[in-house]
Amino acid sequence: MNDIFISYAHLDDQALDEDQKGWITKFHRVLQVKLGQLLGEQATIWRDEKLSGSDVYDDKIVNEFKNAKVMISVLSPRYLKSEWCNRELNEFYKAAENETGIRIGDKSRLIKVVKTPFDADEASDHLPKIFEAILGFDFFEQDPDSGKVVEFDEAFGSRAKQNYFSRIYDLASEIAGILKNMQGGSAQTQTEPLAKTGKTVYLAAVTSDIQSGREKLFRELSDRGHHVLPDRPLPTSGIEFTEAVREMLNKADYSIHLVGQKYGMIPEDASHSITKIQNDLAVERIQPDQEFRRFIWMPRPMVTDDERQQKFITQLQEDPNAHRGAELMEDSLDNFRDYVVEKLKEKPEQKESTIAPNDSSTSSVYLIFDQKDDEKVGQLEDYLFDKGLEVMVPSFDGEEADIKQAHIERMIYCDAVLIFYGNADRSWVDMKLMNLMKAPGYGRINPYQAKTVYLAPPMDRRKQRYRTHAAEVVVQEGEAFDPALLDSFISTLKK
Repeated sequence: MNDIFISYAHLDDQALDEDQKGWITKFHRVLQVKLGQLLGEQATIWRDEKLSGSDVYDDKIVNEFKNAKVMISVLSPRYLKSEWCNRELNEFYKAAENETGIRIGDKSRLIKVVKTPFDADEASDHLPKIFEAILGFDFFEQDPDSGKVVEFDEAFGSRAKQNYFSRIYDLASEIAGILKNMQGGSAQTQTEPLAKTGKTVYLAAVTSDIQSGREKLFRELSDRGHHVLPDRPLPTSGIEFTEAVREMLNKADYSIHLVGQKYGMIPEDASHSITKIQNDLAVERIQPDQEFRRFIWMPRPMVTDDERQQKFITQLQEDPNAHRGAELMEDSLDNFRDYVVEKLKEKPEQKESTIAPNDSSTSSVYLIFDQKDDEKVGQLEDYLFDKGLEVMVPSFDGEEADIKQAHIERMIYCDAVLIFYGNADRSWVDMKLMNLMKAPGYGRINPYQAKTVYLAPPMDRRKQRYRTHAAEVVVQEGEAFDPALLDSFISTLKK
């Protein structure tokens, strides 16, 4: 019994250069090598290498693919027009349904590889219905602005070659998992542990400039047992796209949104890009369910020449509703990926909060300072309290996990934040401001009424010039505390 049968149109194996091997021939060889490395033994892959227009389609060939554990259909415009390719596809589908079934756990034994884009409407007349629910593996990329298509082939340069091998790895990993499940017997037994420990994650569709980063994150999450959505192609119609994304988000525990330089595709009859639509729907999803969490990533620095994308980025950074319930990280994608993977790990049950939400008419202030400034903030803390404000301060004693948890809870429940920048360094202040940006991801609902950074001695030239768009900045001149610096901060809380 063959492990894998490759169904393809022979026209797609014609080399672009006489000195090169055909695309299918190289695909077969590279996949076989990678699968062998993943399985620890040679995988049996069969494809017909001689069938042409004058050959007879006999029962021997039918038996080869009907007995295969997995079929790979290499789709292209020519494939859809081939009577033999369509027969292979439908015969395998029928045989699989009559035996162990077309699905093994949540995976399909029918693998869709798209070598060259084709007309989706034309495809629906030829392909089994299950193909509509299979995400598949695209071996090309398309520029959303120009529409130009570049197939993953070394003939098109080093980037296309790199994408080719990356996609082969994804495909081999998928097939290896299916073969291991089939060899192990019950698919239900094999997949049950993942259902207990893995999360359901909606990994939003992205623009072409960060597609490779999304694929790496997809692979990382899948390898760790998480169920990653979308698990089928998203519609191109605006209404259908919205309905499909909303349905998947309702099943998810988390959503992850990667934001690149390009604005991206706008679905038919829609006004915004798929990136913005998915983010808006995730915000909608979090309203009735505060357990749902989001992660948003963008590179630093973010440079784009598209005004629409710049507007969306600014909205994410500055509009509390746009990043509601989300942790926004501007960092390298590798750091973001490591952070998300760690956050999705099963955590031990946390202790009950020791800080109750502030439901009184008295406003509360979280006065954040470094332990080195503990004595210096005494006068400031007393002044805030005398003004009728409840003052929360950091914890410095106890277990590190408890200290961190207390910090998070104070960020969640306070009405305003005052960061005292004294003996700490600039990176400490930036980290605290970043913590505040992440607060919605920890469960904070409303925006802060006020955020202020209070600069106090010791001063130097760089510190004197400290500026940020994330909070108001006030500077103490001299050694004495100046209450007038907090007039605006306090009046905001007294409104």
